[in-house]
Amino acid sequence: MVSRHVFELCTSPNTLIAALEKAPDQPVSKLASRLYNTANKEHPNVPPSRDGRDLVVKCGNFPYRPSGIFLQIYNDVLHTLDTNPLAGLVSPPLLGTSGVVPLSIISVIPDIMKHYANLIVRAETEIILATNYWELSQSSGIIADSLRELSKSVEARGGEKVVMKLMYDRGNLKQAVKHRILVDPAYWGRVGLPSEDEIPGISLEVVNYHHPLLGTFHAKYLVVDRRVACLNSNNVQDRPNVEMMVHLEGPIVESIYDMALLTWSNAMSPPLPLVSKSPKYPAVYKFQKHNEDLKYIDPEAMSEATRAYLQGQCAVNEAQGIQPIATVPEERCHNGGTSSDFCPHILHKPHDPVPIAIVNRSPKGRPGHYQVHKNPQDVAWLSAVRYAQKSVFIQTPTFNASPIVSGVLDACRRGVRVTLYLDLGFNDQSEIIPFQGGTNEEVVHKMYNTLHSEGNGAEKHLEVFWYTAIDQTKPLSAALKKRNCHVKFMAVDDQIAILGSGNQDTQSWFHSQEVNIMVDSPELVSTWLRALDANQNTRLYGRVSDIDGVWRGNDGEVIQASGVAASSFVKRLKGLWTLMRRISGSGRF
Repeated sequence: MVSRHVFELCTSPNTLIAALEKAPDQPVSKLASRLYNTANKEHPNVPPSRDGRDLVVKCGNFPYRPSGIFLQIYNDVLHTLDTNPLAGLVSPPLLGTSGVVPLSIISVIPDIMKHYANLIVRAETEIILATNYWELSQSSGIIADSLRELSKSVEARGGEKVVMKLMYDRGNLKQAVKHRILVDPAYWGRVGLPSEDEIPGISLEVVNYHHPLLGTFHAKYLVVDRRVACLNSNNVQDRPNVEMMVHLEGPIVESIYDMALLTWSNAMSPPLPLVSKSPKYPAVYKFQKHNEDLKYIDPEAMSEATRAYLQGQCAVNEAQGIQPIATVPEERCHNGGTSSDFCPHILHKPHDPVPIAIVNRSPKGRPGHYQVHKNPQDVAWLSAVRYAQKSVFIQTPTFNASPIVSGVLDACRRGVRVTLYLDLGFNDQSEIIPFQGGTNEEVVHKMYNTLHSEGNGAEKHLEVFWYTAIDQTKPLSAALKKRNCHVKFMAVDDQIAILGSGNQDTQSWFHSQEVNIMVDSPELVSTWLRALDANQNTRLYGRVSDIDGVWRGNDGEVIQASGVAASSFVKRLKGLWTLMRRISGSGRF
């Protein structure tokens, strides 16, 4: 049952946004400390009764009573606030909320960056953009060009400068003392940002954020004019990845806005102009061509452009002996596509706001595996798998965090069907170092061995697939850097989904700052699951053996990356070097 302490936190009118409105020049961290400096250890974490669930419902601003499984998970998430009111990196009254999803993109990084650019160019007052890694690249060029275009528009209309805050993570020795370092404008050009002279219509502030040693800033989001937000899986860089983004409108934007302020932490110079202006939400939200932010999207033309981009990659692959397939079954491409289509843009059908909870985790730099039950992200994932009755679907590039591995095994023992879409060989050099959890191949092999050794037949409930690209008939090792999937998505019982920046690996579970949402809508979950399958061949060709977790083709071909055997000492040393490069900002996550 929710404690009185948490109930009062969640039903209070006080938020960080409101505090900043009264003192816009103050450091955000100082205001947060004043507002939330209490802790409580009143109640254990137990499933709520019916009366308890009524109290849980009141701890969120939901449009209607959420589903049973959503409330079970949300109840567990609320308990993290007992010891730390800001465990969720958001003001407690904004933890449970609502919103609509007019657009999802499941595609290559440029498609997501183009949507970012469209929103940026349309900005009227302020922008907040955050990413783990900002790299001089085609993707950063798309954003830089949109800033130049916006600046020209601002000057042409004669309005006030648009205020923009940009945050990324590039490890710096100075961060041992101060985690958030203001980036001098003289440095902007090195990462592909426009100079101050190029964007006179924008007041830009850039912060480099890292929590040494291991506390990576891994979140990726965009908030424009306090009215629209995007959460996505990709960084601002060029990688051969399929990624996922959701465009959000409604009160959920306020929650992400509040989280972004808390993450910024520093005093803002200049302050964000809209902090003092509460948003107004429409009685009816607009979708598809009726939504001004989406009018630029021509699904057929943009699908064709993305396919051309992929075909360009195919030409390189063929030269290296990687052969594409000829066609994709027509029925696998929904959303108005035709056979062989890669369908990047999902223009969702009109819908009313649905219950959403924001489930984040703050960064922890100290080595060690701890605080699993003290942050909303980890608790939401664990509870979702624990309360699942029929099915669990997870797509993630890496899968080795011990709590989720144990949770999945327990779900299989209960007879829950668990489907894992994982990457073969993704970040293997980093995952093999001590205490990181091991490679996907090692983990899957051990999971099947464990279930087989118990002799209860639970292995039949575990289905593991290596990611297989839309133009392939077999998985490719991610080490080739030709076809990877970087999507982070969980769906349970076809009712709720948890998506955002968090991977199912040791880094995301125990160290990185992550931003995710939990959505309660069978319609949206169904659409996302269909779209994920439409844009990859994983379910058709990626299934591994449920005997030993190894992929074998019909002709007996075996495909492995690092293999299922435990990694050697030399490999672990190489992995440690890779980790050190990450910490110094020269590696990637």
